[in-house]
Amino acid sequence: MGERMINVPNVITLLRLLAAPVVVWLIFDAQWKTACGLFLAAALSDGLDGFLARRLAQTTALGATLDALTDKVLGLGTLLALTRMDAIPLWVTLAILLRDAVIVLGALSYRSLAGHLDIHPTWLGKMHTFVEFVLLTLVLADLAQLIQLGAGRWPLFALVAAIAAVSGIQYVWIWGGKVRHDSNY
Repeated sequence: MGERMINVPNVITLLRLLAAPVVVWLIFDAQWKTACGLFLAAALSDGLDGFLARRLAQTTALGATLDALTDKVLGLGTLLALTRMDAIPLWVTLAILLRDAVIVLGALSYRSLAGHLDIHPTWLGKMHTFVEFVLLTLVLADLAQLIQLGAGRWPLFALVAAIAAVSGIQYVWIWGGKVRHDSNY
């Protein structure tokens, strides 16, 4: 019997995916408190859907794919909107985009060489997503005047950019090792 595609964790993931364009619209409309609240709820639901999938034994290939896609859509959509609104510097956004491009191009290159693709996020990759989402939440909270980041935003920007760079390098190292191993070099 095939895996059940509609289950509670997948519905939560789909709701998070639907929240992403709403968050972007709220940012462009300068509705900071609502954007912050919805982004935070969506970000926290990322952990909830994974927990429920494991707890209820409802992990599915569709759920894993949707979860990763939703993280990217929510994170990048919010990042690009905040960058467009001059709340996040372009260099931070470019570091994150470069990391993601390296990962995608590396995965596609590996797939073309090996004929298959088995992606597993690393601890550092998960840490990158976490600190990126923390940064986005804090910037939104600052814009909503719920907190005051002040000069504290710059160390956060540097931290996220550094983790993006190191994580990207780690994935290059991993993909390179897989190619060397599969090619028996």
